[in-house]
Amino acid sequence: MRRVPAIAVGAWMLMWAMSATSSWAQDAQAEKSIIANERAVNEAVIKGNVAAFKEHVADDGWSVDGQMGRAPVSEFIHQFDAMTKETKISSWDITESKVQWVDANTAIHSYKWTGSGTSRGQPLPSPVWASTVWSKKSGKWMAVFHQESPSMQMPAKK
Repeated sequence: MRRVPAIAVGAWMLMWAMSATSSWAQDAQAEKSIIANERAVNEAVIKGNVAAFKEHVADDGWSVDGQMGRAPVSEFIHQFDAMTKETKISSWDITESKVQWVDANTAIHSYKWTGSGTSRGQPLPSPVWASTVWSKKSGKWMAVFHQESPSMQMPAKK
């Protein structure tokens, strides 16, 4: 059995660490843009502004949530007016944002959404953990996939 010299292992680890750092720590301005776009998408839904929504969400995107299940963005857009009329949000915020880079043109933004309001007369779940996959298309960051998972309260230990 051959032994790999320690210097080779050290060099490999250094190269791996440098490549991981560059792929994970992409440009801070892009991360700010992605988070701002996420907020703009939320605002568009709250205000019932389908044009603003389409500005940041890819037509061929998909979404997974508790109301619609798994659905293409085109279906969400088709129901946009009716859905936003039935949704009343009095306050909301995005916190605990984390952008994880897949490559230079793809990032996953995960965050905690908290808010209060109703949808179809039912209280909105809050907090909700959400993530959106953002892809840079023709120089612009577009949401291509979004998912939401309501946070569950764990029962108290007895």
